[in-house]
Parts: sequence; structure tokens; C-alpha cells
Amino acid sequence: MYITEINISSFRHLEDVQLGPFKRPPAHSDLVVLAGPNGGGKSSILELLGYALSNTWSLSWSLGRSFPSNSFEVAIAVTPDELALVREFTISSQDTSAGSPDSEALRHLEQEGIYYRAYNFDTGQYQQNSSVYNRIHRLVTSALRNHYQRSLGFFLKSDRHYPPGKFRRERLFDYEEMTELKHIWALAFNTSDVQYKDMFDFLVQQRYHYFRRLGAYWHRRQATGSADRPAPTDPLSPYSDLLRKLFPQYKFADPLEDVPTDLFIQLPSGETIPFSDLSSGEKEVFFILSFFLRHDVTNAVIVIDEPELHLHPELARLLIRSMQSIKEGNQVWLATHNPEIIDEAGRDRVVYIARDSETKKSVVTLGTDESEAMRHLKDLFGYCGYIGIAKRIVFLEGADSSADRKMFSSLFPEYGSALKFVPIRSVANLPRMNAAILSILESKLGWAEFYLIRDRDFLTREMIEAYGQRFAGRLYVLKRYHIENYLLDRELIAKVQQEIFNNPVDVELVGSKLRRIALRMSGEVLRNMLAYRLNLLYRPEDFSLGSLLRGQAVLDEGGCWVKERLEACEQLLCQKVGAANDALSERTSRECLQTLIADCKGLIQEAVHDGADAWKVLMPGRRLIEEYARSEGLGSPVVLQNSLIKELATDSARVPAELRRAIRTIADGRKFGCEASGGT
Repeated sequence: MYITEINISSFRHLEDVQLGPFKRPPAHSDLVVLAGPNGGGKSSILELLGYALSNTWSLSWSLGRSFPSNSFEVAIAVTPDELALVREFTISSQDTSAGSPDSEALRHLEQEGIYYRAYNFDTGQYQQNSSVYNRIHRLVTSALRNHYQRSLGFFLKSDRHYPPGKFRRERLFDYEEMTELKHIWALAFNTSDVQYKDMFDFLVQQRYHYFRRLGAYWHRRQATGSADRPAPTDPLSPYSDLLRKLFPQYKFADPLEDVPTDLFIQLPSGETIPFSDLSSGEKEVFFILSFFLRHDVTNAVIVIDEPELHLHPELARLLIRSMQSIKEGNQVWLATHNPEIIDEAGRDRVVYIARDSETKKSVVTLGTDESEAMRHLKDLFGYCGYIGIAKRIVFLEGADSSADRKMFSSLFPEYGSALKFVPIRSVANLPRMNAAILSILESKLGWAEFYLIRDRDFLTREMIEAYGQRFAGRLYVLKRYHIENYLLDRELIAKVQQEIFNNPVDVELVGSKLRRIALRMSGEVLRNMLAYRLNLLYRPEDFSLGSLLRGQAVLDEGGCWVKERLEACEQLLCQKVGAANDALSERTSRECLQTLIADCKGLIQEAVHDGADAWKVLMPGRRLIEEYARSEGLGSPVVLQNSLIKELATDSARVPAELRRAIRTIADGRKFGCEASGGT
């Protein structure tokens, strides 16, 4: 289950706010970060999510609000696996005869995969079929939570605090109740003080009841001569593992009390202290992540307001990384004004919310809008500044490297904190930047490492190998002309064309149409390839003269030229120019030009040959997508391209293995060998 869209007509000072659409979280869990100054509306949006997941809108809820004009709608989607469970549950336990309400609700959910919760939102989807959407919500919660015992998520508010206090011994008798799912779920959207006290009491009881059950097991085994059930496992183990992972050499201590009085921690020094004596930051991180374990959340919606409370920068980063990896498939919503959390999540995963100084209304800016996002960051952090840096910085070179950044960020969100993709614009800039980039790639700024990914364009294999050798294994040349060439997938295009543009097309027909477009483009591609490779032949020459005339004057004390020194300079310069002209004449001889033309013709003929797919590699992918969109009447090519990127990002298995290997190599801090790059 995940949120796909939020529409707010009015809620507190939020007016006409739209968030989304949000895609299905990948296996490693996804982050949606709401960032901005205090009073922008971040917490209000999280509150809406909490109510959408916990209970239906009601009269009592309306009366409890400070503004009677609240109006909003939340779109909730289910994953394919969850849909299968809802279908199985509905068919087995409900009346699904033709025309029954449950049958209609199930059919609607199967068709759309999305349902809506709304309050006083007359213009939305919910209002058009409220009875069906209410029944869908009942089916989903009955199936996933009640029948299959899956948590729908939880909400941790920003008023979290951890008051000192010992364990209340009478709670030992509440242990069975506290382990029941209905009790755990009742805490999912409760107040922070109740959540903390319950978690604290639960953890204290774990070891006591574990030993009690272990003693009962051994007593039964001695009495009967055999065990009639497996020995109980220590229920505190997952929490012990979490504590050690967060704070190495910390562990839960066992003071050998007959009846527990507190939760004790043993420090690396060997000292044992009560849990309440840990720092606020240590308690904060452990408390938040313990919720993930106790609720056993997968494919759920997690809402946390200000996760950075009490945390120093590196601990905040550790918390974000742990939330993404501790459980799979969750959509984690965070509200923050913390630079480390924004940086760790990755700017593209952030939604910026701030009040307009004139209208006083909240304005939403997506992190993918790079210039506006940077403006909001500067406003948010003021004179202390914001520097978005990562352990590894990847320069992206190409005709539209900003689009490249968008695609890499969308396809590999899991590396949002480890990698920063930085556009450096057109390849035309590269000759002037080579020396600087080479120096950067071979150096480190603090602990940052630098890489460069560039388009293949019309480079030859020899040119690509020379790049690899020169840039010390930190440059990767794509094996296809543009990054957009990796979107030229028949099945991907056919799916997007049907689902997004409602224009069904056969998969094989997509391939044949693209090939015909490539065939029509063959003339301009031949022209551009010849010009590109000829420009490389007329490359800038090195006319440096070494150490000539170092420390030598060319004018004597009387101001006259020193003839022999000038003649030596002129002679060396003529030799350099002559050698360059000879080399250029040889490279551009009629025979060499004929060979160049023949090579380019051969590559193009091979690429568009009937049955071949080499056009996907050689031809400019951006142009192919543009021409395909026009020929199919799909409107703006940018819309098609963005739709293809979003669809590709939802299925990591479809992302080309070459790109996954390249990004993994960079993320691991390894170097590319010449064999890692491609070329024709």
C-alpha cells in the first residue's frame, strides 16, 4: 500500500495544494521528504495521511478541527501482491455474486489499482463513487490487516520525548495483550508519550517472559521425557541486533532480577546503565527503528514528523539509511528542515513547501525542478548555506546533461545519498574542460571522489579506450548514443502508450515503426557522424615549446633583440607547425577520408538492416523518441520521455544491466577498466 496523490482544496492555511503522483516504492523502500521552513504546512500534510490510513472521516473529526472548510482527497494504491491477497480474501469470505457490492468494489480495484479517501472534496474522484471507495477501503483493511495480519503503517509525531521512569511491575500481567496485533496497531497512530511508554514496557518484559517460557519448556521436557514444542526463541534478539548495528558494542544487560525493574544497557566500557540514561539522540534513533520491527512493516506507509530530533548530523544520516533498509517496500514520509536528511534522501526525492510572502499560501516545489529547488534550499538554510555533496560526485556530460541527471536519479533512487549527479552540459564544452576535469577526477575534495559519465555520441572504440586510459578509470562512456537510447524498449513503449496515452499498439509494431524512423533519419545521421569524426581529426594541437627560453632574455640591455635566441624559437615553432600540418594532412588525405566515409556508411547500413537492432545503439535516441511521438500523435515528446522514465523506474529488473553495473561500480568506489565502456 502506498500514497499516489494528495489533493488539498483547503486545510488550515494550505489551499489548492497538489502532491504526486508518487510511484510504487522499490524493494529497498522509498522516501518522500517534505522540506521547508516552520509553518509551511509539512506537518499538516502528514496529519492528513495519518487520518487517511487510520480511520474514515467523520462528523466528530470535523467538529474537532479548527477550520470548518476543510476539503481534501488522498489517493491510495495497492501493489500487485496486495491486490492478489484482497482478491483471494474477498472471493473466499464475502458475497461476490454478480452485482454484489463486494464484487463491484473488487472489480473496480482490479481495474484501477487505486482508491480514494476524501473529506468534503466535491470535485474529486471519491465524490463520484463514494460508496464503492468506502467498501474498497473496508475490503483492503479487512484483508491485509485483519486477515493476513499485515500492518498498514504508523505515524510518529514531532512531540516525541523520553521521560525517565522505571518499569511498572503490574504491566507484567499485560504481556500477552501487548503482543497481540490489535494492541500494536492501536499504538500506530497514538500520541507520542503513549507510544514510547508502551514500547519501553514491552522491551523490559521480553527477557523476563523469555526465561519464564524457557523454564516451562525444560520443566515439561523433564516431566515427559521429550519436548512437545520447540524451545522458545529470545524475542529481544531483533532489538538486540538493532542496538548493536546502531551503536557497536552496546547491548542489553541482564541484571539477573527476579522481577524486572528497568531496561538496562551495557556500554562498551562494561558499565551498565538504565535505558533512560542514554543520550536523547541514541534513544530517538532506537525508538523510531524499533517501531519498524514491532509493527513488522512491509509495503506500508510510514509517517514521521521531524526524524532529526536530538540527532547530530551523522546519526541523522544513519537513521535515514536504516529506515530504507530495515524493512522492504515501504513508502516513508518525512517532514524536515534538516540539511543532512535532505542530502541523504537525495534532492530529487524532496518536495519543498513554503508560504508565499505575498499571498501567505503554501507553495509546492518538486525537487526535480533543480533551479527552484536550489533557491528554496538557499532560503531554508540562510547564511549558513547549503552544499549538496556526496561521497561520490558524478559529472554528466552530454547535449542535455540535465535530462541525464533526471534519468539517472529516477532509475537509481537507492543511491540518492551516496551519489550526486552533476550536469556539465554539452560535449562542445569538453575540450576546454578536459584539463580541469582530469585534475578533479584524480583528486579528492575532503572524502568525495569524482567520476564522469558521458554520451557515446559517434566516438570510435579507439577514442573510447583513449578516454578510459586518460581519466584513470573514473570515466564511463555509455555504450549507446544518448542516455535516452536506453528507453528504446519495445515492450516499455507499448505499455506506456497503452496505459498513459490510451493508444494501444502491438509490441512488434513498435519496433518496426522505430526502425522505419531510423531508416528515414539515416541521411542526417551519416551527415552528423562524418562531421563529428572529422572534427575530431581537426583536433586542437599542442604547440607548447617545452623549456625553450626559460630564464633567458630575448632583449639585451640596450633593448635590442637577441637574434640567435629568436631564431631558435622560430625554428622550433616552424618544426612544430610543420609536424602538425603533416600529421593533419595525413589524417585528412583523400584516402583517409574515403575510409572514414566507408566506415560511417557501413555502420549506418548495419544499424538499419532489416531484422537488426543496432539502430537503438547508433542513432540519437532523443530524436527517435521525438519522431515516434509525432508519428503516433502522442503530443509533446518530453511527456512520452518522462512517462518512459517513470515506467522504467518502477521495474528495476527492466533497467539495462549495463547501467546498473556502471552505477554500482561508482557507488562501490571502484574504477572502470577500458573493457567497461563500449563503442563501435
